[in-house]
Amino acid sequence: MQHPVVADALSRRRHDARRSSHATGIASALANSRLFGQCSRRELKAVAKAAKVRTVPRGTFLMNEGEPGRTMFVILSGQVRVTRKGRKVASLGPGEAVGELAVISAAPRTATVYADTDLEVAEISKRAFSDLIEEVPSFSRKLLEALAERVRELDSRVFA
Repeated sequence: MQHPVVADALSRRRHDARRSSHATGIASALANSRLFGQCSRRELKAVAKAAKVRTVPRGTFLMNEGEPGRTMFVILSGQVRVTRKGRKVASLGPGEAVGELAVISAAPRTATVYADTDLEVAEISKRAFSDLIEEVPSFSRKLLEALAERVRELDSRVFA
């Protein structure tokens, strides 16, 4: 029979190992995202630890245009539909991020995002995102580069 302290330590170690493995899986998925693709393994693990993986059923609205937002999502599996003013503007799948503007600024949501299929998403709160920027300064620069690339893409579509 194990001593209660030993049993507790072993239980904690198994829990920590599962959590670390889970964070590694999220980090791998984030590495394939356009927003976090330039991040180092260490930065990705920090983002993964800040994220909560959620399962979202088909037909759910992740966010509604005009409402305040306090979270962003990275799609790990499944497909979403993005609309603005009722018009479809995009279909997005694994590796794509939505709602990132809400964790950067206090402006209302710029689009509605609807789950076309069952989803698995990594949800990152505004608070967790702010903590990442403060605790991992190199993350900020890479994030700015990724956002600048997205602005360039949008600019080329609008003014092409």
